Amino acid sequence: MPAVINDSRSSAAGPGKKKNRQPMVIAAVVVLIGILFAIKPPFVIKALPGHEGAAGGAGSQPAENTAAKFVDGIWDKLGPVFDQKAQDIAKILPEIRANPDAAGEKYGRREATNPYNYMVKGTGKVAEVNTESAAGTATVEVPGLNEKVALQIGPVVRGTALRDATGLVSFNQFENQLDYADVSKEMNSRALKAAFSAAPAASLAGKTVTFYGAFTFDPHSKSPVLITPVKISL
Repeated sequence: MPAVINDSRSSAAGPGKKKNRQPMVIAAVVVLIGILFAIKPPFVIKALPGHEGAAGGAGSQPAENTAAKFVDGIWDKLGPVFDQKAQDIAKILPEIRANPDAAGEKYGRREATNPYNYMVKGTGKVAEVNTESAAGTATVEVPGLNEKVALQIGPVVRGTALRDATGLVSFNQFENQLDYADVSKEMNSRALKAAFSAAPAASLAGKTVTFYGAFTFDPHSKSPVLITPVKISL
């Protein structure tokens, strides 16, 4: 009878080789997928309008520069809008307090169902200047009003009243909320620089001023209305 030789080395090597091939096959598949994605990606990353090149390099444009460029295009219109449309605050604030919705429809402006914003003007005596807070204010007593109003003096400026009250800026002009917010910050910053360029805020205590500005009315707030000034004169 012929001898039967059982080669254990041959039978043991087969499965081992198959196992050793698996990582190589997986790596090859991953590399192939990577090459396909590089040639034809399943999605495209596009920069927002005005933000092309924001990732860096020549032509990059930081968000604040984009906001500044937008505000450059509307800034010369701001003064005439306030000259034509600002309402006497001594007249409209009592109406607003009495009936916020009716007064809002008559004098104000808002986006969707947000609070109403108003463009106002007034003359009064600066009773107090608060420079202790980063969001400083100058409190003004206006004849004919039984309440004081507060002018923002910065350096931190709260709210978006200036952007939202004029009608010069709409959310529909922007791709996202961040761009919309950047424009508000840029407008607030420029407004305060212009308003206090001739008369520094810290020097106004006890003086009579005429102001133009905007505020957002919050019917639930017990604080004085907070006006972002665009123009102040002694």
